[in-house]
Amino acid sequence: MQHFTLAMFLLAFCWVGGTTAVAAQATTKTKQDLDAAQKKLTDVTHDVTKAEAEFHKAEAAHQAAVAKVQKARQSAAVAVGAKLGMPAAVAQRDAASRTLDAAQKALSKEIRAQADYQAAAKEADQASAKLGEARDDTKLSDEKRKELTAELSKTIRKPTELERERLEADGNLKQLRIALAEAGKQVAAIQTEVMKVVDDQPEVKTAMQAERDDAEKVKKAREELDKHKKEQAAAQKTVTADTQKAQAQAQAKKKTKNGK
Repeated sequence: MQHFTLAMFLLAFCWVGGTTAVAAQATTKTKQDLDAAQKKLTDVTHDVTKAEAEFHKAEAAHQAAVAKVQKARQSAAVAVGAKLGMPAAVAQRDAASRTLDAAQKALSKEIRAQADYQAAAKEADQASAKLGEARDDTKLSDEKRKELTAELSKTIRKPTELERERLEADGNLKQLRIALAEAGKQVAAIQTEVMKVVDDQPEVKTAMQAERDDAEKVKKAREELDKHKKEQAAAQKTVTADTQKAQAQAQAKKKTKNGK
């Protein structure tokens, strides 16, 4: 009986010892896995940082290329426009605009000095005062106030409408407006011709090709950044899993120790 008890004790001791050894090996393996995962995460995070810098660099270069295209187009448009007579057309349009503006101001001054305009302006001032009184008059019904407001507002607008009608009807101003419109059409026609050929100019073609090349670099930099971010997410997931595994083993070891 004593031999049997001793044998059982030795067997139990060997089993516990073996279990402890296996557990220790598992813990060591888990720690090694966690260390490797953390190193992987550090490495891929560095790759992400580097890829982000490259992406921003590519974006900045592309934006600069876009600006160069715009500048090249503007320069080419000026050069082509000069050959097609744009400066003279613009000068003619601006002169026509100044002539019309001066004529309108002169006629407006004459109109405002006329007796009927003066009378209308006086009535408008009186109507404006009455409108203020009507808005403050609490004895008026809403319907009456609305009716009075419409009537007085019409009187207030009369001088402006009178001036506008006479400006529109004046024969000289009509001719000047036609001249301005024709000058504007000439400028627009030249602009259309310029836009047809501006992208065919050598300096514009060169700038546009550089912009396309930089756009492709941005695309590749974005793809590279996305790839490293996916690797970072996977590495983070592995670190999280290995950390949880290590914590679980530590808890199990603690329970085993407390149970002895």
